[in-house]
Amino acid sequence: MSKLLMASGLVLLTGPFCFMAQGQDYVDVEAERAARAGSSAPAAVTPQSSPGPASDPYGVQPTRSYPATSYGLNRAPAAPATTSAPAPATSGGQNVGTLFLQMQQLQQEVMRLNGMVEEQANELRKLKAQSLERYVDLDKRISGMGPGSAASVASGDNTPSVATAPAQPMASGQGASLPGESDAYRSAYSLVRGQQFGQAVDAFTQFLRNFPDGKYAPNAHYWLGELYLVIDPPDLEASRQSFSLLLSQYPDNAKAPDAMYKLGKVQYLKGNREKSREYLERVVRDYGNTNSSAVKLSRDFLEENF
Repeated sequence: MSKLLMASGLVLLTGPFCFMAQGQDYVDVEAERAARAGSSAPAAVTPQSSPGPASDPYGVQPTRSYPATSYGLNRAPAAPATTSAPAPATSGGQNVGTLFLQMQQLQQEVMRLNGMVEEQANELRKLKAQSLERYVDLDKRISGMGPGSAASVASGDNTPSVATAPAQPMASGQGASLPGESDAYRSAYSLVRGQQFGQAVDAFTQFLRNFPDGKYAPNAHYWLGELYLVIDPPDLEASRQSFSLLLSQYPDNAKAPDAMYKLGKVQYLKGNREKSREYLERVVRDYGNTNSSAVKLSRDFLEENF
């Protein structure tokens, strides 16, 4: 019993020393591990502090940071996360490129509009030249009729054909003129000689309303066709209709070859080249054996334009 008590007392005396030895071993192991970790990672720069009393190795240790460790195949430390810097703004360059593209588009549009203006100016010059040509042609026809034309109208004869010899009489629509017809026709024709073409159109139109089957109706249709070509702006369709009415209602009239020649020119001006050729060749074919000047005019026009 006494031996048991002595053994218990020895255990009680030596127990604290055993626990202290084990604690010291644990502290030594932790210190070695921290030293190895510190040698593998770059030492953090810490601000210098004033010397103080040495810390107690057995006291509370400050918190330490350890590098992140990858648990992959090679157990190498993971690469630190990096944040990419935002790309520099390129709005300025994009704006310059957009402005340059818009400027090129505007230049192309200006070039296109300039081309259209040149085309329109060329067309206008052509129209003016054609209008002047028709005016000169009409003026020559009027002047070539001579002063006896008015007397021939008053005496009951039709106005001589402007495309034939001035002294040649023209076939009339009927045998005798209606009351007031000669005066109305002479009044309308005086406007043509006075170069008042707009008023002459109205006068001949009214004449055909009042005397649709009169003796001078074929002449009125012809002059309306001529006048529609010299007014400003020319009315090609109205001119075509006037000459066509003359040919359809009075195919044997002395003005028929002139009306057919004019129809060929009108169709050419309207862009109907085939129809124009048809009328002009018809003049040469149907009236080639006559002394009508429309035959020569048709041949010349065909040679110059076809």
